[in-house]
Amino acid sequence: MNTFLAPLVDRRTYRNLLYLALGLPLGTFYFTFISTATSLGVSLMIIWVGIPILAATVIAWRALARFERSLTERLLGTPIPSPSTPVVDGMNRWERSRVTLADIHTWRYLAWLLLRFPLGIFGFVLAVVATTVPLSLIVSPVALLFPDEWIEPSWLNSVDWLVWVVALFGVGLAAAFAWAVNAFGELNAVWAKALLGPSPRQEQVVLRRRAEVAEERIRLAHELHDSVGHTLTMNVVQAGAGGHVFDRDPEFARQALQNIETSGRRALADLDRILGLLREDGDGAERAPQPGLEGIAALVADVGELGVPIELHVTGPTDEVPAVVGRSAYRIVQEALTNVVRHAGRTSTRVAVQRGASALELEIVNDRPAAGLGHGIEPAAGGGRGLTGIRERVGLLGGTVDTGPRPDGGFRVWASLPLSEPGSWPRPSSPTTTRSSAPDSA
Repeated sequence: MNTFLAPLVDRRTYRNLLYLALGLPLGTFYFTFISTATSLGVSLMIIWVGIPILAATVIAWRALARFERSLTERLLGTPIPSPSTPVVDGMNRWERSRVTLADIHTWRYLAWLLLRFPLGIFGFVLAVVATTVPLSLIVSPVALLFPDEWIEPSWLNSVDWLVWVVALFGVGLAAAFAWAVNAFGELNAVWAKALLGPSPRQEQVVLRRRAEVAEERIRLAHELHDSVGHTLTMNVVQAGAGGHVFDRDPEFARQALQNIETSGRRALADLDRILGLLREDGDGAERAPQPGLEGIAALVADVGELGVPIELHVTGPTDEVPAVVGRSAYRIVQEALTNVVRHAGRTSTRVAVQRGASALELEIVNDRPAAGLGHGIEPAAGGGRGLTGIRERVGLLGGTVDTGPRPDGGFRVWASLPLSEPGSWPRPSSPTTTRSSAPDSA
């Protein structure tokens, strides 16, 4: 029973009631204005006066459609996004007119404004009946205040309780009408959204653009984390090691400073390239190519200069690996080696790159950290998003990833990247993970 009476205390019911009550005067105005202005413009086209009249009519009904969109959002509570307009800056008057007339939304707006007239008639009648009939029944107990001789027929004087039954019936009737008002309001909202909002094709374009923007943000976040984050980790470790042995091994400290300078310049170049991708003109994207498979050897050599015993094994031809796969492979190896330096220090590490028939396999394995790390290279504390980034990169290519600790105390990162054609790669999704028992630590 409470559910049945709920619309009577819901503010949405009275907003819908107001919307339906406004339907008849607004619909009448729209129909009269559009039919009169259009007829006048067509009849006067023979003397060219009708052309500006018709142009002004089109502009006016597009403005009225914007008003209707706002009214629907405020009273019916249905958000309706504005369709994109084909008119752009720089067009002359005739180009704007031609593009506006060719826009499908111009005629969808017209259809809605004309539809408001028949909908307004029905909505106005419903609003008036839903208000007056139940209200007249609800106030019937007021008759008890009148003298008995005023009441006809006279037998009603002996059944005063009947007016209370009528009042209760009026409450139920008001609730029933409230449900009808809300239902018709929702029907109006559906039609308004279909005719005043973007077309299904435009909605698909918007959703696709949003997905592309989200994917680009993830990619840029990976670039910043992998390139700049890796360099900063290397620099922190080398600075700590150089400061630790500065007095007893100045040559090592000097080499550490040189490495910091070199890697810092490289990080600045990467940062400049990534920021260039955010510029509208895109010129920054051409300043420096992203590293691929060919850069893994130099990456391993840079990490080896920190005193980390590291081996690189490359199996199979890698010159025909797709560029996007090569870039992802480089970043995966970079992140895995960064984890080694941050959390294991100077420990034996092996990097294996194997080109198969249908996939590129990567394996980065490090042993348990040695007791004496030497030269002050200590594991770095802290957590981050490294393993999550690896999984997301593999997922973008529809590959498989396996990360986790080894039984002997080391850690293993394995990934398989399919060598598919660019057009066949799936949309971003979660990679197939066979095992990931360790928390993200980079």
